[in-house]
Amino acid sequence: MMTMKIIILLILLLAPIPMAIACPGVPSLGSAAACLKACGTKYAYDLCINTMQRSGMDPCPSHTVVATVYAVVAARVAEASYEDTMLALNTQLQQNGSLSGDERDAYRGCLGDYTAAESSIERAAERMASSCDLGGLGNEFRGGMMSLEGCRDRLLSPWIYPSPMYPLVMGNRDKVLVAYLLAKLLGI
Repeated sequence: MMTMKIIILLILLLAPIPMAIACPGVPSLGSAAACLKACGTKYAYDLCINTMQRSGMDPCPSHTVVATVYAVVAARVAEASYEDTMLALNTQLQQNGSLSGDERDAYRGCLGDYTAAESSIERAAERMASSCDLGGLGNEFRGGMMSLEGCRDRLLSPWIYPSPMYPLVMGNRDKVLVAYLLAKLLGI
């Protein structure tokens, strides 16, 4: 599973990012500077730096790119993480015979939530990568976040807590938060 995760992440990250993403007014800066400017807390900053490092972004302050690249990379990282969680949910549903009916219902509901969240983050990434028309982009991120929070709430039900899926969902929520914070550098 780890090998597949690495392959998917490399495919997403190595896919060419169109030059059209250099929109007017969007700053060019280094990855650490982008994280510092976008994130208001140490926790969010650390998540952002971790995302940039895992994505292979050059941490050297003299290596600057347009901030849109960072936002798109973070969105693609979140998207790949969604895929991993959906696979884990499906695996639990198919192979874990000890799941209660409530747990099965929660996991099925989470798959629906993840489908909606993935669709939102994919639309956001595509729009950032291909267009300078970013109006309503914040709604895409908020919609994706709300879908993840729907899954989180399902997993917090007293009859299934603590769910082994809960940390994955919260990790995904953190990843979409980093993508949203970086997207705010674009003026959304």
